[in-house]
Amino acid sequence: MTGQAVQRLVKDEREQLLDGKDGIEAAVVTRPNRSQTVAIGLLTLGEVAEAKAWFRALVEEWLTYAGNSWEAQYENEPKQSAQRGPWNDYVNAVYCAVLGSADIENAAEVVDKRATEEFVDELENRDLAFRVDLARSLSAYILADPSLSEVLDALERRVNEHGNDWDYDRYHAYARTLRGLQAESESEIAVGIEALLAFHQTHLASGNGVDAVDSAVALDATAMLALARWDGWAITIDHEAIPDALNDDEYYPVGE
Repeated sequence: MTGQAVQRLVKDEREQLLDGKDGIEAAVVTRPNRSQTVAIGLLTLGEVAEAKAWFRALVEEWLTYAGNSWEAQYENEPKQSAQRGPWNDYVNAVYCAVLGSADIENAAEVVDKRATEEFVDELENRDLAFRVDLARSLSAYILADPSLSEVLDALERRVNEHGNDWDYDRYHAYARTLRGLQAESESEIAVGIEALLAFHQTHLASGNGVDAVDSAVALDATAMLALARWDGWAITIDHEAIPDALNDDEYYPVGE
């Protein structure tokens, strides 16, 4: 039933997005959330080549979309709260780069520049904006920034002091995965990804307002597995919430 629901959703969204558009790059413009649903859905349905085409088109669109939001929130005084920033959009840009196997370092550089602007840590509600630290840590790892450990320490401290169960389960799983990658520990990487899968199962798979694709695919775990394989780790994780293609060297070759 889940597979049929994913197939229906992807078919309907794909047709609507492409209607009257000259290809995928035009279809994603101003509609990155719906387009990402299509990309993830195609990936889990095994249509990997087309999924990657959507992911690649989405990298630039997410960066543009986030950049427009950034300007609206922070270019003028008074600046908006840290929680209002487009941090999730920037994380999605990195996810799409990793899952599309393209522009990974370039996307990380843009995200890192935004997330580390000097004024960001002075914004209202900064300690509640955990996604700032997530964006920083993802980009720091990709760019081999030596400050990664400090960024992860800050993320865990803020979550411990201000987060709820949802925050704790998600961000500590992220931190464990990234620390495993940093320490070059395959077992810790796997444990971290398994924790992200547990987070998805507990908080997202059957949540209210979650569509068929979000329910079926653990995006956080899937993206982190793709990141690990890109960085040279021959890790495979067989789980229904991770598309089979992620474990296949044909589609996500280790070290590429």
